[in-house]
Amino acid sequence: MPTRTKEAPPGALLTVLLRRRAELVDTARRVVRCGARAEDVVQDVALKVCQNGVAADVADAAGFLRRMVRNAAIDAVRQSGRECRRNAPPEAGDAVPAPCDCPLRRLEARQSLTLAIRALDEAPARTREAFLAHRVDGVPQKDIAARAGVSPTLVNFMIRDATALCRAAAAP
Repeated sequence: MPTRTKEAPPGALLTVLLRRRAELVDTARRVVRCGARAEDVVQDVALKVCQNGVAADVADAAGFLRRMVRNAAIDAVRQSGRECRRNAPPEAGDAVPAPCDCPLRRLEARQSLTLAIRALDEAPARTREAFLAHRVDGVPQKDIAARAGVSPTLVNFMIRDATALCRAAAAP
C-alpha cells in the first residue's frame, strides 16, 4: 500500500497519468488483450482521477496509477465475461425459429382475416353476434339461442351462414 506524503498539487496524479499514458495503456493491454479496450480502461482511470480526486498525495504516483489501471482492466475482463455468459453467442440465433414460417404467409393470413371481418360486418347483426359469440367467445349454441330467443337450429344455421361468408371473402 502506498505511503502518504505531504499533499501534492491536485493535478499531479493526472499529470503523471498523461506523461505515462503509453506505459499504462500497455499495462492494460496485457490484461484485456485489446488495444482499443486498453485505451478505454486508461481513459476510465483518468476520469476517475479527475472526478473523484483520487489520492493525489501518494508517494509513488506511477505505481499507484499502474495498480489502478491493472485493477480496472481486470474488472473490464470480468464484466466482459459476465456479459458473454449472460448473452447467447451470435451463432445461436440461427437456431431460433421464426415467429411464422414465412412472412408472406403471415401477410396473406392477415389480409384474409381483414376480408373475413369485412364480410361479417355486412352480415345481419344477429348472425354476426351469434357467430362471434360461438367462434370467438366459445359460448355454446344453446345459450346463444336462449339469449336471442330463437331455436338452437336457427343459431346453427346463422353460424353456418357466417362461416360461409368468411370463407367466400377470404378465398382467392
